[in-house]
Amino acid sequence: MKKRFVILMTVCAVCFIGLSASAQEKFKMELSYNVSVPVGSFKNDYIGKTSFRGGTGMISYTFNPKFSLGLSSGYQNYYQKYGRQLYKLDGNQTVSAVLTNSMDIVPILFRGTFYPLGTSTSMVQPYVSAGAGVNLINYGQYLGEFGGTESSTAFAAQAGAGIKIPFGKGPTQNGIKIGATYNYSNYNNNDVSKLNNVGINAGVIFGLK
Repeated sequence: MKKRFVILMTVCAVCFIGLSASAQEKFKMELSYNVSVPVGSFKNDYIGKTSFRGGTGMISYTFNPKFSLGLSSGYQNYYQKYGRQLYKLDGNQTVSAVLTNSMDIVPILFRGTFYPLGTSTSMVQPYVSAGAGVNLINYGQYLGEFGGTESSTAFAAQAGAGIKIPFGKGPTQNGIKIGATYNYSNYNNNDVSKLNNVGINAGVIFGLK
């Protein structure tokens, strides 16, 4: 999974570098720390704990002060260990073991962001965003010493909202961004139906010049 991720990000980076040669001042980068809360089947059937091990990044093109479109990616790790219990195996066998579940998710999304007050000098600028793409998923489960990992991909969609606090006076790309997202993924493997989660993030935005 990591190899595919590196190849995809390299191709996308080359595309952005090519575009930036003619319109570099229009590009901006966002870097954020992300906390993720599993919901639905993800929480009930696999991992119930909040993940504090995540981050997101995005390079986007600003069409005008109100709208930008870009490529977003990141990484989120989920992990939970359950106390020793009795588990039934194939062949009517029973084993007493500790169950460990883990999940690594790398989203690759095209995401648009709309700032309704983008042309103003407001000290707080709300925004809404939406995106779609794929999740690169690394599923892991161990029953004691037995188990393993499995890599796959799944469709992903995202809706978000938050605020941007610009640095300085007047319209600027630079600022602090605080927001939340609802993330949908149609993953349906290993007795887990969907990997939906709510993300809470905070980070910085800066123009690329």
